[in-house]
Formats: sequence, C-alpha cells, structure tokens
Amino acid sequence: MQNGPLYNWEIDHGDPSDPDSSIFISISPHSGLISKWRIILPAEYEGTIEWGIYIEKSNEIIKPRGIVETEKIIMQDGLEVIVKGGVESISKSKPAKIIVKNPPPHFIAFGFSEDENSPPKNIEGITFEDHPH
Repeated sequence: MQNGPLYNWEIDHGDPSDPDSSIFISISPHSGLISKWRIILPAEYEGTIEWGIYIEKSNEIIKPRGIVETEKIIMQDGLEVIVKGGVESISKSKPAKIIVKNPPPHFIAFGFSEDENSPPKNIEGITFEDHPH
C-alpha cells in the first residue's frame, strides 16, 4: 500500500488573474532516477506549450533522448489520452517539465514504463478541476 506520493510535483500557476499566463509543472522522483518516464494528458487538450527535461543551470527545457509521443490512446475505462516522454533519465535536480496554457487540462498524470513499448506503470496524477479560469 502506498503511504505517500510517488513523485515530487511542483506547480507554478503563474498569475491566475492573467488569462494568458502559463502554468509550469515539474515532476521528479523523490530520490534516484526514473528512465522511460511518461506524461499523460487528456487527448482533447491542445494547450501544451513545451515539455521535456528541465536544466536548471541554463534555465531551459530540452527534448529528452528517445522521445515518445503517442497519438490518441483509449484507456480501458474509455478515457482518451496522449502520452509524451523519453528514455533519458530524470532526477530530483533534472525534472520532467511541461508548460501549459491557462486554462490547464483537467488532469496531468505521470508514470514510467518497463520498456519503450509498454504502457506506463505507477501512475500518479493531479487535477485542475478547481483552478480559476
């Protein structure tokens, strides 16, 4: 049984009173490395600005090695999602980062895959249902 969050989520909502403000979400392991990581978004969401691995030293987001970007996937429960990620490892000091437009998607989930072709495991997510529009 899981006692706490699997991943460290950092969310910068920008300026909620500015409808053009972007939302920055960083996801990292609490310790160690995660390779074959995956960000999962609603398939209909079109507000992704940029995603990849955040390099603090240069304050930039780089595309990971082994990029994975799927077309629409229909989950067993009927939810339609897209998946973005890479095989390059992320860590506490080198997190995955996604920048989205306001309003954000209804949810963002994160997990990792056992291999490049398998679905993500240990998925954890956040919702933005109560986020001001």
